[in-house]
Amino acid sequence: MEILNFKRRLADLRYGARHPWARAGLRAGAAAAALALLALAVWWPAQRERTALEDKIASKRRDLVQAKQADELLGAYARARKDVALLEKKLQNAATQAQLVENFARLARHRGVKIITETYEEGRGAGVHPSLNTELAVQADYPALRDFLRDLSTLPTWSEVQEVRLESVQGAATQKGRIRIVTYRHAPQQAKS
Repeated sequence: MEILNFKRRLADLRYGARHPWARAGLRAGAAAAALALLALAVWWPAQRERTALEDKIASKRRDLVQAKQADELLGAYARARKDVALLEKKLQNAATQAQLVENFARLARHRGVKIITETYEEGRGAGVHPSLNTELAVQADYPALRDFLRDLSTLPTWSEVQEVRLESVQGAATQKGRIRIVTYRHAPQQAKS
């Protein structure tokens, strides 16, 4: 039964294909298919070339990024090497408390910071480099205090800011504050017995 239905439908299609409009439609469909195949034949190599070019550009970008990162790493290594040499030089400095007082006072005058009180205490650590703990009570406007703190790294000793507490003075544009600084110094040579 199904075979008869299939033959009848095939016969109907053959009969319908004899109509002039059906023939024109088949020709138009064949022409459109031929144009689509022609467009695909032109587009496919161009698309493959474009994809290859995009891959090449991505590869060049990766190479450029890697070269830039390598250059940044080399620069960071050079800066770290220079900073380590500077740190070693600062750690060799056996500054006395009087020298630190003078250094802090000179830096404060240079930046317009008034040191109200200062206390010094020897560090309790048993490390390789003894430390001197300093607490400064200061007064100045905020930019001067900021510059003072920033310029502590220019001192000949390794001085680190441990804590800063600032408060505004009512009716004035100045700040009062306490700054805790730890200075690491060169250990004095022990006399051999």
